[in-house]
Amino acid sequence: MARPKQSARNTRNKKANILLICDGQTEQNYAKYVLNECLASPDKPIKIHTQIFNCIDKVHTYIERDPKTFDAVIFLKDLENEQLSDKEIDNITTLQSEVQKICGQKKRRASDSKAAWAVFFNYPSIEYWYILHFTERGKTYPNATDVVKHLKAVFPNFDKPMPTNKKEAEIFCTNLKIAIANAKKLSITTKLPYANRIRSHVPLTNPMTEMPNLINMIKKTKPTT
Repeated sequence: MARPKQSARNTRNKKANILLICDGQTEQNYAKYVLNECLASPDKPIKIHTQIFNCIDKVHTYIERDPKTFDAVIFLKDLENEQLSDKEIDNITTLQSEVQKICGQKKRRASDSKAAWAVFFNYPSIEYWYILHFTERGKTYPNATDVVKHLKAVFPNFDKPMPTNKKEAEIFCTNLKIAIANAKKLSITTKLPYANRIRSHVPLTNPMTEMPNLINMIKKTKPTT
């Protein structure tokens, strides 16, 4: 006998759980107060859970201990500096290789489940993505400190690790579509020195952001159970 089809209501009520591995509190707050609020809808509920881990083994341990089933595991990394050491580059490429290996496995370990895994970057940091909420482009930056200075020039109210509540997040939610549009219009040719050594979804230029790619992945994520 054929299995009865799920009702549209049951399908609609399933929530996609996404684990976002961040570098710091600012990224966690943006996910909590902006992405969770702006990307979820009654027809497609999502919940982004954030953690800060410095290696993939800790991610596996966390997933194995958490009772939830994660439908996507996403790493969001800030490249921070124009010059990275060989060790820093190796750490990034090792992470990418491990993620690629997980995605290619036909039989996954329990902690991997059926989740989609991916790595996304900002250069210098997520604060450049913030800038695109208020202006079209920005400029080149030697490091993450410089981009924060520019952000404060275009958005004087900024203070790390904003947004820390729903009120502070309102302007980012309002301008989210503007930021995505500005990011898609970018045509920057100044490549980072290590651009050919690190795989990416968009060219590694100074500056750059893969936040629209990350957001698109979240939107496409469906519950796996």
